[in-house]
Amino acid sequence: MNKKRFLSIALILVVLLSSFQLGVAVDLDNLTQYEMNITLNNKVHTVEGEQKVIFTNTYNADLKNLVFHLYPNSYESYETLPAIGGMYLMEGEEIPKLAEEEKGYIKIEDVHINDKKVKYTDDNQILKINMDRPLKKGEKAEIKIEFTIKIPEGYHRLHHLEGVYSLTNWYPILSIYNEKDRKWDENPFNPIGESNYSHVSNYNVDITVPKNMVIAPTGTIIEEKENGANKTVSIRAEKVRDFVVFMSDKYKVKTKKVDDIKISNYYIVEEGKKDSKTADMILDEVAKTVRFMNKTIGKYPYDELKIAETYLSGGAMEYPQAIQMGGYWDMEDINIEESAPFLIEAAVHETVHQWWYVTVGNNEFKEPFLDESLTVFTTAYYFEKEYGKSHENGIDFAIRNSMYPSNIMPLNTNVDEFKDWGDYSEAIYRRGPAFFEALKQKVGEEKFTEILKTYFETYKFKNATIEGLLDVIEKVAGKDIRNSMEEAVTQPNYFPNDIELTQEEQEAYYRNQHKRYLRESEKVNGLIMGSIALRALDEETVIVVKPKYLSERDLMNFEEFTQMLVNDRMSGYDSNMKIKEEKDLTEEDKQNNLILIGYPNKHSVIKEMNPELPIKLDEETININEISIKNQNVTGSFIAENPNNKDNLVLVIFLYEDTASEENLGNDEFIIYENSLYRYDPMYTNDKQFIINTKNTEIQGKYK
Repeated sequence: MNKKRFLSIALILVVLLSSFQLGVAVDLDNLTQYEMNITLNNKVHTVEGEQKVIFTNTYNADLKNLVFHLYPNSYESYETLPAIGGMYLMEGEEIPKLAEEEKGYIKIEDVHINDKKVKYTDDNQILKINMDRPLKKGEKAEIKIEFTIKIPEGYHRLHHLEGVYSLTNWYPILSIYNEKDRKWDENPFNPIGESNYSHVSNYNVDITVPKNMVIAPTGTIIEEKENGANKTVSIRAEKVRDFVVFMSDKYKVKTKKVDDIKISNYYIVEEGKKDSKTADMILDEVAKTVRFMNKTIGKYPYDELKIAETYLSGGAMEYPQAIQMGGYWDMEDINIEESAPFLIEAAVHETVHQWWYVTVGNNEFKEPFLDESLTVFTTAYYFEKEYGKSHENGIDFAIRNSMYPSNIMPLNTNVDEFKDWGDYSEAIYRRGPAFFEALKQKVGEEKFTEILKTYFETYKFKNATIEGLLDVIEKVAGKDIRNSMEEAVTQPNYFPNDIELTQEEQEAYYRNQHKRYLRESEKVNGLIMGSIALRALDEETVIVVKPKYLSERDLMNFEEFTQMLVNDRMSGYDSNMKIKEEKDLTEEDKQNNLILIGYPNKHSVIKEMNPELPIKLDEETININEISIKNQNVTGSFIAENPNNKDNLVLVIFLYEDTASEENLGNDEFIIYENSLYRYDPMYTNDKQFIINTKNTEIQGKYK
């Protein structure tokens, strides 16, 4: 290779690497500085004040104007309202008008650049400020904007309600200039999805509020000074792409540290509302998520993270160093070892967003897949690693088992191209996460986590693009993998059927689903007929005793029932349920979990246990807690502790020998079912302790 050729290749390599590293970069040595001085008026629910923005032009272009987003104006009408999950109307229903208290907006009072008053336009959520002369690269401008915000009453991201204030996407925020198109980004906040897109900046904020207000902001509180009935809180935040404030006089705070990161949960305590364990559970799970992400992806670059309970409906939201939650509910009886309720999953999801959107940014309007789909995947990955592959919120069940073929937009679709939240969710929340699982299965877990770590380090404090992600994939896994993933992200109807659960995995899934369901039912109801099925699913021995004597019809029912219960259903569950003849039953067998089926006066084991059972089966009557039922054409089932071994259970399914001769023995399918064993199936009659059927009546419930 001659020297000239070597230099040419080296130059190309430098250019490629520079492009790879930069993405949509910002000069970290010349960050935009926001200096705010604002006041909350909690009587009329407004915020008034001014912000000074010190901006250095780091773009390769002369800027003739400056553009700021005015996202609060999206709350002026029903059509533009950014409601999580959407605002659905009945067919033919007219679009409603927002009441005045439900409207939110920002009013620009005055604008100065370098202490000189300038002209501006305020339209469609965009503040456009004209420059007297173009701002050249490297030059600074000091923009002072005076404004008033009306905070809408309601349940959306920006709101006030019952003394809780949520200031999100609330102030004039500088847009991003596209050097290729030579235009500022002027996309409004779309009603579907999210539209955040900004560079990291530094903030110094002074906010004056009533002195009983507890404040949960982005960044760190530096100082609080009281002044009569009010106080001024000084806040500093560095290298953040947005700034939010949550506040209320109802807040209490719980705090813990993880990896030198202070995590605080601000939760609402109202009069008469007890201080439940919910805030602790959410705080603990967020802490575990931070520890996982630090280890798996890269260290969280901030020293504080706040969780704030608000009156947000429809979900939760991520912001720099802050998580906005909806209202908490009592989770004291929830066990998250197998399945996490929505509040826990939402808290984990928004914590993961602290890596994907807060630290590694992207244009959420143009490429929502990039942060949202990756966050859904990483959330499922966390639950799998923290609690095991069978966890209901893990990858196998939240992603691999939740896909189904359907027509969807390409994963790289803009938010404004989705027709509704349903279309958006199917592409971004379901199929998008499957992209990352497909990538993991293609390259292996070790190389996959290397991709995520490289992506995080490459685009920390920058704005990534899908093209940038594909570049990282190529760098770590090769061009062929990159090409296949590029096709996946750009083609419509993406469906990676090669990652669907295998039959064995599906059986494990349904087994665990049923176990969870039965455990929850036991927790609510105590001992239930389904408890015997749970013992089998937990791989305890359960013996179905085949009676020595049954009529021809009842024997046929027994064979069909046990075939379904033991061979068809339980065989896929790896259970220890088995059938044994009554005559072959040993004394040791009688101490196991038993299912006894037959005529009480002819089944030897039922007769033997009858005196110690809670429901007495006599020839003339059936007795429950001093209530007697005439034993004529009566069948039923009940659960009890095994009298031979109180640690095990016995399920008795008793039949009436003359039932087959009764008039309701017809060929009608329903009547056949009513006279069969299927209604006593312990897999599904799982919330009762007994069921008794007479000719015309069914009695069910608990005997204790």
